[in-house]
Amino acid sequence: STKYERLVDILQEIFENGEKAVVFTSFKRMTDVLINDIKNRFNVYTDCIDGSIPAKDRQSIVDKFTDHTGPGMLVLNPKAAGTGLNITCANHAIHYNLEWNPAVEDQASARIYRRGQNKTVFIYRLYYIDTIEEIINDRIQNKRQLSDTAIVGNLGQNTEKEYLLKALAATPYKK
Repeated sequence: STKYERLVDILQEIFENGEKAVVFTSFKRMTDVLINDIKNRFNVYTDCIDGSIPAKDRQSIVDKFTDHTGPGMLVLNPKAAGTGLNITCANHAIHYNLEWNPAVEDQASARIYRRGQNKTVFIYRLYYIDTIEEIINDRIQNKRQLSDTAIVGNLGQNTEKEYLLKALAATPYKK
């Protein structure tokens, strides 16, 4: 697919620069494809953390990824590995599929964008236009805007409530 080809192009550039990437996907089948194809295609270190990996074993996988010198890729399920892990050896986070909840995506990206990170961090979000993925992306962005507005508007006045309701009503929906 075009999206997968774009992912491969991004990973090739990352690996050529001797860097590491974390790829987020919620789908076990996609995790398997990524692990097998990228490992064979680029001959780089690959591993994964998903719901099948016990919580007690996850840190050791991160430690092996960190200790590995040279380029590599860690595939993470954003819910299984989205909290409690520091992966500052990587400076590229790639969201292969988008999550409906922007907080899940942000928490996943925060695995590499943490204290101790001394490299520039790059966040990639891959999705197809004119598909449900674009609708998910639009909804995510609208949720982020509403969240920012709700956090700023804390006086509880009717004008703020009206503003939020108007913003919610103005949320675009493309068919």
